[in-house]
Amino acid sequence: MTTEVMDKQKLKKELLLFLIITFTATILITFVIYFISGPISRSPSTLWYTSLQVCMLIPASAALFCMFYFQSPSLTRETKIVFAFFLIYVILFCFESYVKPILGTVGMPMVALQPTSVKIPLVSMIVAFTGILTVIILNLKKKWRDDLEPAKLFWGRNLKNYLIIPLILILITFFSFILNYLLGLGLPSKEFNLYLFFSTLLPSLILSFLVLWPNYFGEEYGWRVYLQDRLLPLLGGYKGVLLLGVIWGLWHAPLILVGLNFPGQPVLGTVLMIISTVIMGIIFSYTVLKTGSIWIAVLLHLILDTIYPVAQYYIATPFNPVFSFGTGIYGFTLLAVLAVILLRSRVWKSSENLE
Repeated sequence: MTTEVMDKQKLKKELLLFLIITFTATILITFVIYFISGPISRSPSTLWYTSLQVCMLIPASAALFCMFYFQSPSLTRETKIVFAFFLIYVILFCFESYVKPILGTVGMPMVALQPTSVKIPLVSMIVAFTGILTVIILNLKKKWRDDLEPAKLFWGRNLKNYLIIPLILILITFFSFILNYLLGLGLPSKEFNLYLFFSTLLPSLILSFLVLWPNYFGEEYGWRVYLQDRLLPLLGGYKGVLLLGVIWGLWHAPLILVGLNFPGQPVLGTVLMIISTVIMGIIFSYTVLKTGSIWIAVLLHLILDTIYPVAQYYIATPFNPVFSFGTGIYGFTLLAVLAVILLRSRVWKSSENLE
């Protein structure tokens, strides 16, 4: 048996275990909360919003379990330090959210726009903030930075992508919601006010990155590092990134079934979610491949989740979540143009090599 065949068999085992853990844990949490609180569309309780954040932590937690189980060579001392902060955050966040906050909770601009009152546990926030400061410090010294690179925890290369892609994503999303307003496809939840939109969005983005990064790291490290680094060498760049998007979308299916994103449209909502995750997956994966870093995907995911509620509040909430710009089909089309352009890059071919 050749070394390449053995490597591919190992990748398949790692991939399978990761998917089993990730999907099983997500389904269990979703339906336990469903039986306690009912559909999220009918009862958007604090318990539901807490559980949605807990679900975001599952993919990276599963990835870390698999990395330790299969003794990944990327587990350097510096890498373990970053992972330790993430895992401490996971444990604390679950305890503070489901049991009792240790030192109370804190509100944030973005969270204040949610349909129900949601607070962030203070101790969890402190751990997250300390963790991101540690990441910054570890990236300052070349040796530490080099030890973070195999796990894609360093800032990366081609740093202009940290400016260009986020800016393009913000502009596309912003104009999508403007089109909803101008074309009569929606009205703002509160008032049409671009000054309040930007003055709320900018501090929300900064604060979210500093204290909520583990939530987005929780999804993106699982999908854009662990799963991506196994799918692309096995299937090739194009097939791999498309299947990754489908898997990411299917992972949302239990949440769609209980009323998230597209209430009353479980089948169509799941299809639309898969379409959106394929499109966003291409964009996110491209940036990770270009930079070699997970942090660009964390930033992009955070931008989208932050801009949507603020835009709905101060620009336009779609009357129809399916046939609209922003989070609807028309918005997906605009983002698909960017995804198709990025698919022309040579980076997809280079991603097919076994590491």
